[in-house]
Amino acid sequence: MKVNFKPSMWLSCFAVPAFIILCILGSWQMQRLGWKSNLIEEYNTKFNKDPLILNEHFKNLPGNKFRRVIVKGKFDHNKEINIIGKTYEGNAGFHIITPFVTENNDTIYINRGWVPKKYLRKSSRKFSLVEGKTQIIGLLRMPQTKGYFVPNNEPNNGFWFTVIPNEFNKHFNLNAEKTFYIVELKVGDKLKLPIPANGEIQIPNNHLQYAITWYSLAIGLIIIYFAWHRQNGYLALK
Repeated sequence: MKVNFKPSMWLSCFAVPAFIILCILGSWQMQRLGWKSNLIEEYNTKFNKDPLILNEHFKNLPGNKFRRVIVKGKFDHNKEINIIGKTYEGNAGFHIITPFVTENNDTIYINRGWVPKKYLRKSSRKFSLVEGKTQIIGLLRMPQTKGYFVPNNEPNNGFWFTVIPNEFNKHFNLNAEKTFYIVELKVGDKLKLPIPANGEIQIPNNHLQYAITWYSLAIGLIIIYFAWHRQNGYLALK
């Protein structure tokens, strides 16, 4: 059997680069799949380890992201920060970030959790302003990176969008820990405000579906490419 193929110049100029791009996008998603799967595995492995006692391991914590930690000390509610644009079960609200002074007099920022707008002002939730020494069980997190479409923090206007401890320090003139912060975790079934995180991983991992989509488009493009050539006499089997 002899194949007689005369590719169309204009169609090939479109189809070949498009096919290459689609394959690159599919391969990129496969790489992202591997990275995300490793990240989720790392999170689950570290999260399930016994909590660290923060005051005993303070200097070694930046290398232990995703570890649960126990910290004792007291909150400085006068320097509370409200992170805008956070949701809880579909409801809009804020995350409350509060400096926490440990028993060693080190200061760490703690994300205490979510509150709705009506409880944003401290005067509306005096019951949530824990006084005196307390113990927090939390999750160690690295400073966030501002998203592409997320506005910059505007400290002078009270607009905070991203958890960046170094920017908090500059605004409050503090010398708090800037290489990590702590997300308070929910303990027990008792409801309270702010509502702490439950610790469940919330990282979407849809890269396999995306990869399949891109590869399917690439295969579909090739089928259409050769079908068009055959229908218009540019491809014949003899």
